[in-house]
Amino acid sequence: MNRKLHILIGLAVLPAVLLLASCAAVRPKLQQAADEELATPALGVLHKNFKMKDLVGDQLGADGGLLIAAAPEKFEQHKTQEAIAASKRAEESPMRVADVHNALTADLNDDGYVTLDEVVAMQRAGLSDYEIVNRLRATPQVFSLTPQQEHYLTDRHVSKDVVNAIRDLQRLNEPTA
Repeated sequence: MNRKLHILIGLAVLPAVLLLASCAAVRPKLQQAADEELATPALGVLHKNFKMKDLVGDQLGADGGLLIAAAPEKFEQHKTQEAIAASKRAEESPMRVADVHNALTADLNDDGYVTLDEVVAMQRAGLSDYEIVNRLRATPQVFSLTPQQEHYLTDRHVSKDVVNAIRDLQRLNEPTA
C-alpha cells in the first residue's frame, strides 16, 4: 500500500514539476529576445551632412585616424584640435577591456568622440554584436567610417554586423535625395 501511495503521489507531482521546468527554460529565451532588441539611434536622423573631414580636415590623413564619431556640437563649435587630440590619445593609450564595463555607450571615456580602439575594446570585453550595436546606437554622435577604418576593425575581429551598423549610423547624417 505504501508503494502504491508513493507512485500515485509521484504521478500527481510529475506534471507540476515538468510545467515548472518548461517555464524556467522558456524564460531565458524570452529575456534573450528582449535583450537583443536594438535601441533607437540616439541622434535620430540629422541630415546636416556633417563629415569628419569638416572637423579635422586632412590632419589625420586619408585614412581618418582612429576617429569614427563626434558629437554634433564638436562640428558646430569647430573643435578641430580636440578631435585630433582624441584620435592621438586613442593611438597612444587605447581603451582597455576594463573601461567597457563602466560605460553605457560606445563613447567609453565620455569625451564626445568614438574611436576605433573603443569599438575594439567592446569586442575584446566579450560584448555580443547586439550589445556593441546597441551601445553605438545609444551614442548621440555623428558617425563616419573610411574603408581603412573598416579594415582596422575587421583585422581586429570586429564583426561585419558591427561595421554595417556603423555604416547605417553614418547614413543617418546624409541628406535625403
